[in-house]
Amino acid sequence: MYLATVSLNNIAMDTINVENFRKNLRHFERELQKQNSSHCCNGASLVQCHTLLEISKHTELTLIKLAKSLNLDKSTVSRTVEGLVNLGLISRIIPKENRRTINLRLTTQGIDLCKTINDSNNLYFSQVLKVIPKENINAFLSSFELIVNAMINLNSNEK
Repeated sequence: MYLATVSLNNIAMDTINVENFRKNLRHFERELQKQNSSHCCNGASLVQCHTLLEISKHTELTLIKLAKSLNLDKSTVSRTVEGLVNLGLISRIIPKENRRTINLRLTTQGIDLCKTINDSNNLYFSQVLKVIPKENINAFLSSFELIVNAMINLNSNEK
């Protein structure tokens, strides 16, 4: 009987922790949405913003690799890239050695927008992180990374 009680208490405690985590996550999502809509992407949509930032991490990137890294289907990324090409933020490069491949590269305007996006987000999130006591910051960042990686792993296992 004692084991059943302990087990039930652990389940109740886990439920409380999960519900509290979900409540905080909802608040976090709402605050992040405010940040995304007001400062994050400087006029670009969230998908466009993430596309630009992902391409900026590479000299060139294929559409297939971009879709995989964004965890989006190729058609969604293709439409997003088309819009960014039309805005003059991305250029398509067709290599001579493989004309079936199209590489994506940021234009000068795209590089400038990425710098602006990174600068404004770095400023915002540095202000957020300053609120966390210095002795807790490493534990917080490590825990946050654990949560993100756990979600990525769980979602990649479902495919």
